[in-house]
Amino acid sequence: MEKLPADHRLSVTVNGRDLHVDDGLTILAALTKEGIDIPALCNDVRLERANGSCGLCVVEVGPEARQVKACITPISEGMTISTHSPVIEAYRKVRLEQLLCDHNADCEPPCQQTCPDHIDVQRYLALVMDANFEAAVRVIKDRNPFPSACGRVCPHPCEANCRRNLIDDSVGINNVKRFVADWDLSRDTPWRPKLAPSTGKRIAIVGAGPSGLSAAYYAAIAGHQVTVFDRQPAPGGMMRYGIPEYRLPKAQLDAEIATITALGVQIVCGKSLGTHLRLEDLQHDFDAVYLAIGSWTPTSMNLQGENSEGVWTGIRYLERVAKGEDPDPGEVVVVVGGGNTAVDCARTALRRGAQRVILLYRRTRDEMPAEPHEVADAAAEGVELRFLAAPTSIERTATGLSVKCLEMALGEPDRSGRARPVPVEGTDFSIEASLVIGAIGQSTNTQFLFHDLPVKLNKWGDVKVNGSTLETSEPKVFAGGDCVTGPATVIEAVAAGRRAARSMNQLLSRGYVRSEPAVYNCSRGSLEDLPRDEFESRPKLARQVMPSLPAATRVTGFAEVESGYSQAEARAEAARCLRCGCKARFDCDLRTEATREEISYIEPLHQRPRTPVVRDHPFIVRDHNKCISCGRCVAACAEIEGIGALAYQFTSGVLGVGTANGKPLIETDCVSCGQCVAACPCGALDYVRERPSVFAAINDPTKVVVGFVAPAPRSVIAAEFGKTAEQASPFVAGLMRAVGFDRVFDFSFAADLTVMEETTEFLNRVSAGGVMPQFTSCCPGWVNLVEKKFPELIPHLSSCKSPQQMMGTTVKTHFAQTTGISLEDLYVVSIVPCLAKKYEAARPEFATHRLRDVDAVLTTTEFIEMIKMIRLDPDDITPDRFDDPYSHVSGAGVIFGASGGVAEAALRMAVEKLTGERQRGQLEYQQVRGMAGVKEATITAADTTVRVAVISGLGNALPIVERVAAGEDVGYDLIEIMACPGGCIDGAGNPAPAKVGELRARTQVLFDIDKGSKYRRSQENPDVLRLYEQFYESPNSTKARQLLHTRYRPFDAATSVPKTMPRN
Repeated sequence: MEKLPADHRLSVTVNGRDLHVDDGLTILAALTKEGIDIPALCNDVRLERANGSCGLCVVEVGPEARQVKACITPISEGMTISTHSPVIEAYRKVRLEQLLCDHNADCEPPCQQTCPDHIDVQRYLALVMDANFEAAVRVIKDRNPFPSACGRVCPHPCEANCRRNLIDDSVGINNVKRFVADWDLSRDTPWRPKLAPSTGKRIAIVGAGPSGLSAAYYAAIAGHQVTVFDRQPAPGGMMRYGIPEYRLPKAQLDAEIATITALGVQIVCGKSLGTHLRLEDLQHDFDAVYLAIGSWTPTSMNLQGENSEGVWTGIRYLERVAKGEDPDPGEVVVVVGGGNTAVDCARTALRRGAQRVILLYRRTRDEMPAEPHEVADAAAEGVELRFLAAPTSIERTATGLSVKCLEMALGEPDRSGRARPVPVEGTDFSIEASLVIGAIGQSTNTQFLFHDLPVKLNKWGDVKVNGSTLETSEPKVFAGGDCVTGPATVIEAVAAGRRAARSMNQLLSRGYVRSEPAVYNCSRGSLEDLPRDEFESRPKLARQVMPSLPAATRVTGFAEVESGYSQAEARAEAARCLRCGCKARFDCDLRTEATREEISYIEPLHQRPRTPVVRDHPFIVRDHNKCISCGRCVAACAEIEGIGALAYQFTSGVLGVGTANGKPLIETDCVSCGQCVAACPCGALDYVRERPSVFAAINDPTKVVVGFVAPAPRSVIAAEFGKTAEQASPFVAGLMRAVGFDRVFDFSFAADLTVMEETTEFLNRVSAGGVMPQFTSCCPGWVNLVEKKFPELIPHLSSCKSPQQMMGTTVKTHFAQTTGISLEDLYVVSIVPCLAKKYEAARPEFATHRLRDVDAVLTTTEFIEMIKMIRLDPDDITPDRFDDPYSHVSGAGVIFGASGGVAEAALRMAVEKLTGERQRGQLEYQQVRGMAGVKEATITAADTTVRVAVISGLGNALPIVERVAAGEDVGYDLIEIMACPGGCIDGAGNPAPAKVGELRARTQVLFDIDKGSKYRRSQENPDVLRLYEQFYESPNSTKARQLLHTRYRPFDAATSVPKTMPRN
């Protein structure tokens, strides 16, 4: 149970600063409550005592700097504490490395780690699969403003490392990216990021290629005024003048550049360094300068005759074609080289009318640096690929050009690791040609620096920079892209531009530049390291074929070869993703601490244990490979919930967590509460999300998606987004609408309905001498315990469905009938603080003919994840009201989310029914409120005395439950039991509380809403009264009992997994 701080405060000194803290707490709890961060992985504020196993919370106490564990050491008056010191930091780093040594999992997926720009591939694939296309664009544009261009020309190293290669074929990551980027550009108004307030700072960028324009994009977002200078007549750099139209249509490029100029970026063309501009002047006139001039100088073939008329360099030839100034290729064109530029030249020459195009490459096809699919396309179009051949000279003849060549053989590897080509004597041959194109590389032209700023160059003649910050040797001047690395890919240039923008923004906002912090990333290893049998059992799914023009049609012009995926193809391809990255990677405590201590993943010297992921529960997933044996899950199950289904197990030298009795989790006393999942700090325990099916319904135009939210989530959401109790409900309604729900209801309405039914049932039992005491049944974790362990108590349970199921039933009957919506088109979603609600919604009695009353259940955490996934900005949310015909709720319904709320709401009705008089004044029953595990109240109304017990935490309930099961009169008439301490506000569907007092704050939000409610009694809710009048007739009527009540039955392992549960 969350500890209550003492009434008085203590004076302590922390890190040299005097501070007042609450008494009665540990050092960790007291300082965390005051906002002082101390790392800890094994502590849970709800426990009486942490086990201290992680050892990270060590602090120094007193003048002797005694090292103690902050999680178990009580704070005391006058204590002097140091939370950070060189000794402590060194210890924490070693301790973390020990905890991580057997952590055999991926933080980020290999595709993301391989991407030069580190784009979150897994997330945008998930968003495309869910048809959340704009959100996918936003994820990509976090790091790349040219997804449409890159979707066409990127060599996609991410796909080479895709784990799907171990099953069938890699996910078409690039093709999906292209689809969603083109979808965005096809709209009347493509997505545009918000700009920070103007800083008044000016940035000059030289070079309007992918690196320069990317830097301009991110610098503009940061609020700076950006001017881009370029020597060419139009922006785009190599994307415009070095990549042919059939690969990258210039209309698409222009559309993407327009999204950058729309941010206020000014592009000035026809201005080059050394001719129109001087770097020294830019340094003087602007607050920062970024050099992104590319590598435009062709590499010489060093052949006799290469300066003859009719001999071109690759990049100049492509540039002239782009400008419409290229020469007539004649009949035979010879292209020298094996890279993408050479292949582009060969395919372009065919399109310009050459009858025959021969590509000479001095190695074999396997060694070609060009993209394999580009080489294959060139061959399909008719380009003759001549391998192991190299030119020795070029002669001008009366009829054209004669290219003298030698055959080559492969020798020993050179510095690049490829086999060195060696001439084979006596194998001379000649090729007669009308045009020769040498495309063997490019370099950076830095001659402008001879009479300008003395920017230092590296040994290859490229601009020398700080590799982390891209700062050059000159103040305020940064450089990146090809002019630093030599010729590279568009995505590498984009990555450099984004990093440069970050560095320039730091310089202009802080006055100094720090390198981008490295985030800790654990890895399972490369494709070669992974066990094949793990992937062989996965179902094979064919990769979506990219539609393209027939080879014969392609060469007749410059129409784009590949036409792109359709929406259906893109979503199907995105669905092939294996989701290798950890679901917890965004909020993993273990990863956060490893990053803070600047730990880098290094492949361990020992072999890490690897065990199969355990899926022995309908929705809880246990991955022992991530477990750090902190014990929080075991403690949560045993001490917070009071069940004890989990226990430590020591197997083959590995300490892990299993079930206490060795059975599958669902066959133990597990009540599906999920507290073990909420407690886990490292993603070793997780649950199956229903987000994909909810998004699929939201994005299905044939579906009417109804969402309703429980009382407790609004208190968590209010805290998450900084809203008051008064703002909470309208804000949540607005959020739900923004997510995409067609109708939004507050199932505090159904809580009112539950009060009407359950209180009537209770009063009927009292008057008719029914089975007593009556236990509440709105908590599915508690019901699961009864069915599993105390089936003899089933008659004591209220027959009422929970508010979730009453709301689902009402929507699927009354709402469907009054609106004329067919059940096939109606999709009902609840948002709850409880994982057990997922199990409850799938129970067979709540799914007639496999058509569930509640189609999907989202936890609070899951709903917040959805909000963040689709990038909803809380500032953009318009507060709204919940929809009719269930818009009115009472305060009594709202307090259902707190321990004692059900009992208090029932008493507000029961007292009036027993006395026949409306209660005046005092409506609050303080005796049943609060965080105590067991509370009781005795209420006398008219001649009837009602004895009420309120219990939260199944461990607190067991003593009384066992006595009732034994037939003992425990002295209560009505017993409210909530599985989780504090009630729904501490449900495992909510984030676990991080600070002492957090649960009380959540509870207070609900009571504040109640206090400010127009209606505070369920029986005065006009919408509930109208519903009875029009549909249910009266509480406990035949119709109400048919639709709003149910029957519980003893647990049967054979049917333990409801058929309508999402597959684990």
